[in-house]
Amino acid sequence: MAGKKRIQNEDGHQAMKAKATRERILNAVVTLINDSGYSSASSTAIAKKASITWGAVQHHFGNKEDILLAVLEMARDVYIQSLRSAELKQGSLEERIDHFVDTVWEHYKSDLYFAFSEIVMATRGKKGKLPLGSVRMNRQLETHLQTMFEIFGDYEVSDLRMKESLRFVHRFLTGFAMDKVLEPRLPYEDIHIQRLKDELFTLIHQA
Repeated sequence: MAGKKRIQNEDGHQAMKAKATRERILNAVVTLINDSGYSSASSTAIAKKASITWGAVQHHFGNKEDILLAVLEMARDVYIQSLRSAELKQGSLEERIDHFVDTVWEHYKSDLYFAFSEIVMATRGKKGKLPLGSVRMNRQLETHLQTMFEIFGDYEVSDLRMKESLRFVHRFLTGFAMDKVLEPRLPYEDIHIQRLKDELFTLIHQA
């Protein structure tokens, strides 16, 4: 029994170590892209930034395309998980909209989302090797809609109006996030985010 338990502990330790290494590799990609753009995330640079050999990187991911896809999936999963906070489902409509928009905006202006955007832009088109369909908005629409209905389910909002609201928030904040590249100080940030909240309130309240 003692030997079996020791083996289980060792397996658990190895799994945690592998998970930490994978996260270090993904974070290295995010940092490289944010610091110097997509082209800077070469195989050599990724391994150097993660402080491991390229062979070790390949052991965890296989090739560079697998790493980039893992970054995209991480961004998607972090975003969806952030919207499952119990706080988003509490309070008045105004409070829920405040929490929802603030949560989504926090993700869209993050280094992770910037890396996500850079990878998508650089690998789009027929020659792209990444299966971008798995992370596109239309593929994740049902998951996003379910989340929004969980947050705003106390209000009679049609599927069509909820889809419109979701797209509106997504397009507004995507553009705002890209503008951050040109104007890192984000002038009028608070004012524009409040305008978004006001418009979302109108869309849901008058549904």
